[in-house]
Amino acid sequence: MCGIAGIILKKQSDDNLTEKIMAMSDCIKHRGPDGEGFLIADTNHAAPYSRTNSGNYSHTDINYIPRLTVSESPSNQSLAFAHRRLAIIDLSVTGHQPMCDQESKYWITYNGEIYNYIELRSELKNLGHKFISESDTEVILNAYKEWGFDCVAKFNGMWAFCIYDIEKQICFASRDRLGVKPFYYLNSPTSFSFASEQKVFIKSGLLKARVNQDKLYGYLINGVLEDEENNFFDEIKELWPDNNLIYSLRTGELKTNRYFNLQNCINLKNDSLSEKQLIEKINEALVKAVKLRMRSDVEIGTCLSGGIDSSALAVIISEMQAQQPLACFTSVFKGLSINEESFANLVATQIKAKHLKVEPTLSGFVNELDELIYSQDVPIWDPSTYAQFKVMALAKQNNIKVLLDGQGADELFGGYHHHFIAKWNHLLKTGKYIEFCKEINASSKSIPGPFLFYIKEKIKQHFNLSKKSISSLLKDEFLNSGEGKVPMIYFDDVNSQLLYDINEIRLKIFLKCEDRCGMWHGVESRTPFSDDIELMKLVFSFDGDKKIKNGVSKYLLREAVKNKLPEQIYKRYDKKGFETPTLLWMNQIRPQIISEVRDANFDFVDYKSLGKISSTNSYHNKLLFKLFIFSRWKKIFA
Repeated sequence: MCGIAGIILKKQSDDNLTEKIMAMSDCIKHRGPDGEGFLIADTNHAAPYSRTNSGNYSHTDINYIPRLTVSESPSNQSLAFAHRRLAIIDLSVTGHQPMCDQESKYWITYNGEIYNYIELRSELKNLGHKFISESDTEVILNAYKEWGFDCVAKFNGMWAFCIYDIEKQICFASRDRLGVKPFYYLNSPTSFSFASEQKVFIKSGLLKARVNQDKLYGYLINGVLEDEENNFFDEIKELWPDNNLIYSLRTGELKTNRYFNLQNCINLKNDSLSEKQLIEKINEALVKAVKLRMRSDVEIGTCLSGGIDSSALAVIISEMQAQQPLACFTSVFKGLSINEESFANLVATQIKAKHLKVEPTLSGFVNELDELIYSQDVPIWDPSTYAQFKVMALAKQNNIKVLLDGQGADELFGGYHHHFIAKWNHLLKTGKYIEFCKEINASSKSIPGPFLFYIKEKIKQHFNLSKKSISSLLKDEFLNSGEGKVPMIYFDDVNSQLLYDINEIRLKIFLKCEDRCGMWHGVESRTPFSDDIELMKLVFSFDGDKKIKNGVSKYLLREAVKNKLPEQIYKRYDKKGFETPTLLWMNQIRPQIISEVRDANFDFVDYKSLGKISSTNSYHNKLLFKLFIFSRWKKIFA
């Protein structure tokens, strides 16, 4: 797990390439505190470099280990890669990056983990490939040599990488299927550059920070961020999940193509299996996914909220490493209804975990807000990101470099309230009215007032209530500058609804926060529910209605881990998410929030109406918080 960056000149400029690439590397130092390396190339030659001689590298006989410093690089440079290393697999110098193959024809800078690298290495050895290191990085290089662009179909894991193919004079970049690892790029008239984080382009001087006005509208009005390739920073693009990118150094042509589509995994291949058989398959696939993600040369811990997902991971991991207590990390809010500490304690006690807790506070949030926003690149939605931020900080304090987390389980197995609506819609559409009544009535154990909830959501899908509610607080010119979108589209099929969540609205932004919070503290977050291709294929190979049963969400996942969990966890039907006391905190610092929003002097805010903002109107509160965050974001970046 690491940070990557690169820049390719399209024509000679006044910019010093080595200075630019070192500045880019400095911006992502937090992602890889264990090492740094550079590739610098001209049209005829490519070689590894270090910043100074202090690296004191051994194995200088290996062709990707630096022998020279960047100050000794050629003057006519045209390409440079940077890599910041967080050493997880193969901690030795042979895991250094940028890495090349034995013939020095292919160079890579890579961020992620290919969990099936051991199996792939064996396959590649049988095909005649040789290996120097024990790293998954070298597996990617040889996989590219063997299978070309199709190599990514072989990978089970999370990745963002760029390979410089000297013979073809192309750069081949790829991002994992659901977007666990980030990849951003800037394609200007003078250069093509890429990085793990957007701030790299700003802080290295490649781009001045300008807000994409369409994305600002989406953030404030529609409640969406990073929903398209064009990003919050104007001109910066995001390589979309499940996409490859090919950049030609000869022509400057850039192409992207989709190598995977989760939609194609939706089928009824396993629909004829009995419920018992299906549950057994899910259990086997989950255990296998976790086992693969236990591959590490450093200690592994886990996030533990006390919900089904994180609890399932904790008990499975503890069974696999019974020789030592599992480090579990929990965010708590003592004395508040959102506090899940008692549930997390049940799991930690059962598995005899080393249970470590952090209690985020309002004062901490205020003091660390600028750092939090800077770590995220884009504005945040609410303080829940801060809770995750503090969990990762706690892991770092306890020298845990790798955490498993349950992100993605809701989107695979049907864990949100709106997933019930897709099932109810399907029952109505197919004329199963009695079953519809039974299901919606039974769901009262999970959703307070399910009938009323259903009616409200059916109405909301046709109107953008947020835009209407906050219209008096914003100027008409801004309100009319974009299209107000409905907050949710409801399908009449559970799997289609889950696919929409994964591809369009929820999971991607959650994974972005997961990556930023972890990597800011030098912690690798592994998400088996979001990047295990075999598990994904399995859970979309049967009728999605089976994922919700008798008013219980994530029914099949729940049953698959039933015998592993404390009974109180298994029977938890509430859905809290990663909550924080947002309204409570807002009310306590409301004067400060309003003062900072006024000082920001936004040209799109009706400041006469701001004084009349309602503290009991949820839409008003959300807008006020986002304006507050955006005012801080502008100070930090612009």
